Order: sequence, then structure tokens, then C-alpha cells
Amino acid sequence: MYMEQVRAAVIGFGGMGRQYAQMIYGGEIEGMCLAGVCCRNKPGQEILGKEYPGVSVYQDVEDALAHGEEFDAAVIVTPHTSHVEIGLKMVRAGKHILVDKPAGVCAGDVRTLVQAAKEGKVSFGMIFNIRMTPAFQKAKELLDQGALGKISRVAWICNTWYRTPAYHGSAPWRSSWEGEGGGLLINQSQHYLDIWQWLFGMPDAVLATLDYGKFNDFDVDDNADIQFFYRNGIHGTFITSSGENPGVNRLEVWGTKGRLAVEDTSRVILDENVMPTDEFARVNQEIYGTLGHHSREIPVEPNERGYQKLLSNFADHLLTGAPLVADGYEGLKTVIMTNGAYLSSWQGKKLGLPVDEAEFKAILRGKQGN
Repeated sequence: MYMEQVRAAVIGFGGMGRQYAQMIYGGEIEGMCLAGVCCRNKPGQEILGKEYPGVSVYQDVEDALAHGEEFDAAVIVTPHTSHVEIGLKMVRAGKHILVDKPAGVCAGDVRTLVQAAKEGKVSFGMIFNIRMTPAFQKAKELLDQGALGKISRVAWICNTWYRTPAYHGSAPWRSSWEGEGGGLLINQSQHYLDIWQWLFGMPDAVLATLDYGKFNDFDVDDNADIQFFYRNGIHGTFITSSGENPGVNRLEVWGTKGRLAVEDTSRVILDENVMPTDEFARVNQEIYGTLGHHSREIPVEPNERGYQKLLSNFADHLLTGAPLVADGYEGLKTVIMTNGAYLSSWQGKKLGLPVDEAEFKAILRGKQGN
């Protein structure tokens, strides 16, 4: 039996927490209402009291749980290192959870949360709103249909994350091992690492070259060149940075039937070979035989209201049983990729995935001063 309306509590009232609270309170998420907001600081509590009449204000997570009868689901929008801890408390209280990226900072901990949600028979969703982008949805449709044949190479340059010290210093937990559990990879890149594994599946090995504080006065990563390897022959390169400008966002995929490109998350270009490369290799008799191809842009809808669509999907899931766009296990996959990239960088070698979770956690704790 499903509920009639999802009563949501937003846990965290920072930048994104405020946006989610506003969306829900403003009626932008069909089937969901804002029951409460957890905010520990006085200025935020005053804003909630003035601008969100009728919404409960919780002093902390324990206060929220003490009023658990007021809400059905928790939208967790707190610093990264607290996601698993808060998620476990909510799950054990029988609350459904929707977690902003990342699911956590250590794959082993996220695995525990995924299992706890399963055992508690509550839903665990991820805020991977980029999956709602029409261009990536079209790319997935084409790849699933086999439009490229056998894929051999993926190259993605995404360095549109330029950030200055004003951003990195906007909260005491940001851009630090202790507060954020990393930098560029555990923060901005979670979205596109998720899209990577959504489109191409989980890689089998990783080799990463990361720069720490290349553009900033901190110890975490702000530049990355990562290679992903697959047993099926795919070789991928993922390049990202938060210190370069102007940036580009260009995904290119090559297969036997041609090339697929997604430009700036809004344009989809399919460049199709006249015949597959493996077939042409068998029949061609010319030394410098040229394989013809033709390119076309595939129209897609504008990228609008991604967050609203994602939250609406979570509400629809709880109300009608509709499949989640991204569940907690999908969040685990992205953390596995991230942990692998970090450990590969620290050890200077190619590593199979998943990496030793206990080893990764021990090194991370050392960086956190624990």
C-alpha cells in the first residue's frame, strides 16, 4: 500500500538544501510536500521561521528523528562525510532517503547503507539529476540500440568546473579531506562519473593521474586525467579540472559503426560509417581504402527542470512504485570509481575495480588526521 503524499524533511539548509526546500515548498514537486527542515544555525532557522510558515524546523538530526511522525522521507543535503551516518539513522528509523551526491566518501560505508536500506525495506534514491538531461538520455538510447556497434574508445573532457577561492572557502568543510573527503572527484565529478557508468557500465580497472592543489592553496584534487579499462575492449579517458577556463564539456564515443558526440550537454551528433569498420576491413582491397561516413545532429529537447524531474521521480516511486531514476546502488558505483581513482593516484599504478575498500579507508583517514 502506497502513501497519498510524500512528506519530506530536508536535512541541511545550505546552498542546495535551500533550493530543494524552496522547490518542494513552492509546489514544484508533484506528490511531495515540505514537512520540515533540519538546520543547525540560527540565521537559517530565522529564515525558515519567516519564509516557510507551517514547516517544522529541526535543530539537528536527532531533533528531526524525535519528530519522525511528521515526515516519510529525508532529503539529505549535508557535507559529504556525513551522508552515510545520517542515512543510516534515517533508514533505521524507517525513513526513505534521497541523498545528494556523493552517496558517501568510502565505498565500504556506502555499501553498508545500501544493505541497510534493503533490509529495512525503505527506498534509497540518489540526486543524479544529470540523468534527466535529454542529450544524455538520447545518447543512452542510441548506445542501447547498438547505434555504434562494438565500442572501442570513450573520451570525455569536462573542465567546466572553474572555481575560485570564494567557492572553496564558502564553507569550512569544502575542499578538504576532513570535511569533504576529497575535492573535484568526490564533488563535481560525481555527476559525470555516474553518467559514464550509466552509459558504458562499470570499468574493470583504473589508472589515474591527479593533481592536488595545482590551482589552489589546499591539499585535495583539482585536476584529473583518468583512464578506465574494460575487459570487453573499451578504453576510456576522462579529463576534468576546476582550475581551467574557458572549459568544454565534450563526450565522444567510437565504435565499429561510427562516432557519437555529446557537446555541452545539449547537442547530440551521430557520425555513421557507410559500413562497420570490421566489415570494411574484410572487403577492402585498396592500400589506402577510405571508409565513407556521414554526420547528422539529432534534435533533443531543451535541458530544463532536471532537479524537479528527479525529485518528482522519487515522489512517484514512493506513491506508485515507479522505478527510481538512480537508486543507492548507482551511487555506490560512482564512489567505487572515485575511490579507485584516488588510490591509483596515491599508489602510482593501475588498479582493478573495486579496490580494497579497507585499504582506501585507512589512507583516507590518515589524510583526515584520524
